[in-house]
Amino acid sequence: MNIELVEKTEQDKVIELMCQILELGEASVKVVIEIVKEKGINEFFDKVEDLNISELEKERINALKGVIETKEQEIAKMEGVE
Repeated sequence: MNIELVEKTEQDKVIELMCQILELGEASVKVVIEIVKEKGINEFFDKVEDLNISELEKERINALKGVIETKEQEIAKMEGVE
C-alpha cells in the first residue's frame, strides 16, 4: 500500500511542517516522526539530546523549543495566568 494514498492526520501535518522548518535530514525526519508518535511532543522536546541526529539539528530543535516556551509564557500572561 502506498503511504502517499493514506490521508494525513493533523498531527502528521504538524510534524511534517516542523521537520521542514527545522530543515532536518531524511533520516532525522524518520527519527522525529517515530518519537513524536510513540512518546508525544513533550517527551520529544525533553529528550532531544538522546536522539540519534546531528548536533546542528538538536540545536535547531532546542531553539524551536525555546520559541514555543516563550510564546506559552506570553499567552499565559495575556490570559492572566502566572
